[in-house]
Amino acid sequence: MTTKSDKTKKVSKKVSKSESAEAAVASEAAAGKAASASKTTKPAKSDASKPATPRGKSKAAKPSDNNVRFRLLERRRHPRFLLTREQFRENRSGRIFPVYDLSMSGLSIKIDTKYWQPGTIIQGILNLHPDSIELSPRLVGYYGDRAALKLEVASTYSRSVLSRALSPKRLGASLQLVREKLPLADYWFHGVCNTDLLLRLSPTGDIGKVEVFFSNFYWSWTEHSNRFATGVCQSCGREQREDILLAEEPVKLEQIDLCLDSRVDSEKTLWAKGILEAAPLEPRLKELLLKKFETSAQK
Repeated sequence: MTTKSDKTKKVSKKVSKSESAEAAVASEAAAGKAASASKTTKPAKSDASKPATPRGKSKAAKPSDNNVRFRLLERRRHPRFLLTREQFRENRSGRIFPVYDLSMSGLSIKIDTKYWQPGTIIQGILNLHPDSIELSPRLVGYYGDRAALKLEVASTYSRSVLSRALSPKRLGASLQLVREKLPLADYWFHGVCNTDLLLRLSPTGDIGKVEVFFSNFYWSWTEHSNRFATGVCQSCGREQREDILLAEEPVKLEQIDLCLDSRVDSEKTLWAKGILEAAPLEPRLKELLLKKFETSAQK
């Protein structure tokens, strides 16, 4: 015969196992981006730390729920410039590397050979224009022609400058129209820190689809679903992508790995809204975009 005490113990054990699983997920998320994204069936990892939210909070933004889960990886084509505005200069050799996937927890740089062993601390200067900060990231690993670097320790000043550089207001204000009628969108706006806004218009002239890429995060809205989607994006290595040059311009369509959150992340949504509010867009276009935050229900 099972007593009430025995049932209580069983429930307690289940709760304990659930808490252990949640702790494991949180620890895995804090580890940063995966060094390799070659297996499309591998669950994605998220960055546990993000810059300040659009509301001007002093604390770094964090996922709104530690229980956020990720779907399987998707591979997307995405416009990229051949050169990046942000660069990392290694102190020891003086070599300069283009910077991608910049966030408060790490970055990736483009390399032509494997200069360091995984686990190596690489001291250098990150040029954010106009500010420059000293960083000592650790090499997580390589994927194709990219090296993934993790920021484990940084000075208060460096984190403050990086947080400011990645703020929604700065990212949004820097957006400029690059091209119209891309294969992926009708309009492509590009800004600092590889911030991108892709717009697709409907036949009636309304917004059909909007995608915002910022600080290696992702936010989107589509007309057919009338829902938001959020996630984490990461550049693919050379072995996993197909670059397509666009005419003779310094632009290419590069494949990226995108892992969508199974539930919409409210912090990423607020961040995207802040970027769109600060973007120098045509008034009617901006009004249409911001209305999506009023009419789209988070179901």
